[in-house]
Amino acid sequence: MNAISRQPEDEIDEALAYHQGDARATVAALLAERDYLLREIEYASLAMSYGFARGWKPGRGERR
Repeated sequence: MNAISRQPEDEIDEALAYHQGDARATVAALLAERDYLLREIEYASLAMSYGFARGWKPGRGERR
């Protein structure tokens, strides 16, 4: 199964199963991964020009 054909419910079930049904551990792991990815984006933004990113900078307060 590829990432495109996966349903969000399946991914939620997989994440919970990985943490033996512990919702707090699952959320903690997801938050840790988010923090890691934000740091990676921040590092990458240091190497990008202002024009390439069109002025966008990563921020913790941005929600979509």
